Parts: sequence; C-alpha cells; structure tokens
Amino acid sequence: MGGFLVAIDGPAGSGKSSVAREVARRLGVTDISTGAVYRAVALVAIEDGVDPADEEGLVRIARRLELGPGGVRYDGRWISGEELHAPEVSGVASKVSAHPRVREVLLPVQRRAAEEARRAGGAVVEGRDIGTVVLPEADLKIFLSASTEERARRRALQSGREADLDEVREAIMLRDRQDTERESAPLRPAPDAVIVDTTGMGFEEVVEKVMGLARRLCGPSGG
Repeated sequence: MGGFLVAIDGPAGSGKSSVAREVARRLGVTDISTGAVYRAVALVAIEDGVDPADEEGLVRIARRLELGPGGVRYDGRWISGEELHAPEVSGVASKVSAHPRVREVLLPVQRRAAEEARRAGGAVVEGRDIGTVVLPEADLKIFLSASTEERARRRALQSGREADLDEVREAIMLRDRQDTERESAPLRPAPDAVIVDTTGMGFEEVVEKVMGLARRLCGPSGG
C-alpha cells in the first residue's frame, strides 16, 4: 500500500469518517480528516470571540494551523477530537468552510498532510472535496451517500438524540444545502469517483465494499 492515496467524500451522516478510520486501520495507513482543520478554525474562533462572518479573522487563525497524523495543532497546541466535535463547533465549522479565502489557506495544509502520509506509506483522506479539489489525482476516489432519512437516523443514534429525529433531519438538510450550494468547492462526486449508496447497509458491509475497491487497485500487497 506504499504511496497509495484513497479519497473518501460524502455528505454529513454518510459514515465517511468512521469508514475511513477503519479502512485506514485495515490497510495499515494513516487516516486524515481534512474537515478537522475547519473545525479547529471554528473552535479557536469561538474561544477568541472571532465572528464566523469575519473572513479576515478566520484566515489569520487558519494560517497558524498544522495538520498531520497526530491531528490538528494550533500554535503548538494539540486540539483533541472531543473539542473538535462539540456541537457548537460543528455549527460554526459549516460557516467557516464557506469562506473561499479560508479554504484557499487551508488547501495546501491539507495537501501537505496527505503528501507526507503518502511518502510514509499511504493514507485514507476523508472530507467533502477530497476527490474534486484537495486530491484530484488520488489513486481511488469514493463518494459515500445515503438517503436523508438514513443519515438523520444514524446521527440521532450517535448523539443519543433519537427523540429529536426531526431536528436532526433538519440540521442534515441545512448542512447539505450549505455544502452543495457554496461557491467555493461545493460538495459533489468527482467524475471518476465510485459512488457507494450506503442506505440500508451496515457498517461492516460498507467497510468491506470500500476494502474490496482498495484491494483491486492495491494489488496482492494491499491490506
């Protein structure tokens, strides 16, 4: 699997993060979540009182971020996954990612992390614009999708908010609109991506589907 890059994209609740982590583990390569840098900008903006509409303020934060196998670092401080996935951070992250200049600053950060991981043996890189923008030359591009209802159900179960399914569904639909309608790097499958509809599929079934695609391209030595 040396030097092999797998790009996994998909909308909120499609399962791309958990699938990418497990596929990377089975392949013995690095898992990189490019969305972590947007969440990190959002977290620091909240902590420092920077308005999500203040593009210049967000750009200043973005320029001080690093992304690597260990996660995201801001001014020498490692930011934990728990901090990045706080509900208030998730809401601001979608606004942060809509700013073209923020995306412009973070793009080389994401590419550099992927290149370093590739040189170290390979990586599974997941996000919302990996196959189309971040790594258009990735060896394998996968776009995970699922129905809105399925994605809302998964998110509700993950967060323990089954009773708030309608609210979760509305949040999913809003994020979909923000991701697909933004001017800079809208969410869409790359022309050469393999689209995998995970509606009705279990986690292991999705992982095996992706592993099958990776094995065919990696050859006997992959995984």
